[in-house]
Amino acid sequence: MVINMHDTLLNQNIYENIVHICLEHKINKIKNLIITVHTDSHICEESLREQFKVNNNILIDEWTNILIQKNDIEKLTAILDYIDGEK
Repeated sequence: MVINMHDTLLNQNIYENIVHICLEHKINKIKNLIITVHTDSHICEESLREQFKVNNNILIDEWTNILIQKNDIEKLTAILDYIDGEK
């Protein structure tokens, strides 16, 4: 897995926004997550799972289904399309 510096920052921003949304909605465990990124992005399920591991965050683990969709959206952005979790 090769992630460039821009994707590393995007991965961190995705992580921070997911954590914020989960805190706001009192979600303790993410079951399903769908994210859209630009077609050239290197963001993937593996990189997102690793970001949560590195930050010692258990919102995402083996119970989480992650779908990363690639679409022609603005570069270096991500759309959090769907988060389903348990309170």
